[in-house]
Amino acid sequence: MKKYSCYRTWGACVLAFTLLAVVVVGCSGEDDDYPKGDRPPVIESVRKVACIGNSITYGARQFLNDREKECYPALLGNMLGENFEVGNFGCSGTTLLKNGNQPYWNTKEFTNAKAFLPNIVIIKFGTNDSRSINWPNHGAEFESDLTDFVLELRSLSTRPRVFLCTPAIAYSNSIGADDGVITSEIIPAIERVAETQGLTVIDLHTALQGHQDLFPDGIHPGIEGNQLIASTIYDVLAREYSLNN
Repeated sequence: MKKYSCYRTWGACVLAFTLLAVVVVGCSGEDDDYPKGDRPPVIESVRKVACIGNSITYGARQFLNDREKECYPALLGNMLGENFEVGNFGCSGTTLLKNGNQPYWNTKEFTNAKAFLPNIVIIKFGTNDSRSINWPNHGAEFESDLTDFVLELRSLSTRPRVFLCTPAIAYSNSIGADDGVITSEIIPAIERVAETQGLTVIDLHTALQGHQDLFPDGIHPGIEGNQLIASTIYDVLAREYSLNN
């Protein structure tokens, strides 16, 4: 498991880079994501990135002037440039838990994310899973549910590279989210799945510490919070895909 928590300032996020016309997924250290003897597929020069998660991925409309342009997936797409196509498959209120109050598994966004046939998947859940209506009754199922989620995505024909994000800090318990549960139970479960599956963890929880001012309601980021999330994820992708020349 690789784990990253460093991030850049917004102004330093735009980098010049040149990619080959045809790229083999699995190069530059990606082979660990594939079972022994399997070869990752060859894809065209544009990599598809699926951002999957709850309202923080979708973009909290009430705190953004233009949700479609200011949500973190859109900002990430701007940073990555024309060689990447980033899709936002966030769905507000959803849980990773299959038995949560609003499972992402049952949404059209999950169906659309798989139909998108991504080469890279960014998974960010946990805030709604930590809520008092979910975790006490079903928290023990989180690790196995996340494992199933990862395996279902990795079974796609594109054999996508999967990255697991730790949840954003819940600075407020106004919706029943519990940062204590996120810190002591959800993050360790994410790290165990990453270790078992050979995935990279993007530590947003650490990157967002000390930035309560970027979360107007204590849960959802405004534009600057989305910029920080996007730049943290970008830094990891830039390192993993050798985008810094």
